[in-house]
Amino acid sequence: MPMTRRAALAALTLGLTGCAGSPVIVGDPATAPVPTAPPPPPEPTRSAAAEGAHLAVAQVRALLEALQLSPQWEATEWTTAALAQTDAHLARLALADPLSWTDLEPVFEVQPEAAYPPSDAIVAVNRLSEKLARAVNALEAAAADAASADLRLFYASMSTAVLALNDQSVLPVEGDASPRMLQPTTLEASLPVLLGHMWALIYGLGVGMGKLPKDDPLLAIGRSRLSQAQELRNQLRDQLGTNAPEQPAAFELSTAMDSPSAIREAWGLLEVQLMNSYARLVAADADPRWRDAMRSQVPPVEAMGTALTWWPGWLA
Repeated sequence: MPMTRRAALAALTLGLTGCAGSPVIVGDPATAPVPTAPPPPPEPTRSAAAEGAHLAVAQVRALLEALQLSPQWEATEWTTAALAQTDAHLARLALADPLSWTDLEPVFEVQPEAAYPPSDAIVAVNRLSEKLARAVNALEAAAADAASADLRLFYASMSTAVLALNDQSVLPVEGDASPRMLQPTTLEASLPVLLGHMWALIYGLGVGMGKLPKDDPLLAIGRSRLSQAQELRNQLRDQLGTNAPEQPAAFELSTAMDSPSAIREAWGLLEVQLMNSYARLVAADADPRWRDAMRSQVPPVEAMGTALTWWPGWLA
């Protein structure tokens, strides 16, 4: 029987469908490459001088803790304050970037030698003096080795604060300032600032001595310090030469200087401001004499009973 036109079309459609490619993939599919993990970040490193400074401060802390437990040691309030300062220093020294406000995870550890309570008060003082001297020297070495002005002042500030622990009559205080990145400065811009603070100190010493009773022991301290300050002023003027600024006729003082205690307070604050101006020079110039000069401000400040902060030279 002949095939109708409709049947022929249906057969043609079935034939085309049967010839279509199968959706089933024959053979093994290509294997996608496995991504490799990025290499781990390098371990943080630091100089031998920075490591030595960290260890020396940790040794001071170990001895302070031993002193706190000793019945031979009576400066318990001072020891608590000194431990707080030392802990703040160690917290920064343990960071990969001690100037960072965000890097809060400690990455460096040191193992100080065990410290034991001293047998008597004289042994305690001698042992403390020895540990403090070693820490000051180690911090100074780290400052000399510092790769930036910020780090140089960081270590110089700590060495100044540690040196101040030799006087247990003045307790260190936290203060409002702490290390951070600094705006760059220069020696030429910083020397006139130092001279200005030296002038202010000389002016304040003169005003105070003019108001002190003749039998006040503070008068002798003022006379001795005035002689030193005048000599330093002359050296600065010679160094600046024609670039020295004009000296103001008077300076604003922090107290009315109407009593020996107010005079002592004002003198102490003037000495701190002088220390801060030396700190600016520490950041401006790598010459070790500025770090030495900054530390040399510790006795005049503490002679007035003025407390140093944990971070001398840093301004809020």
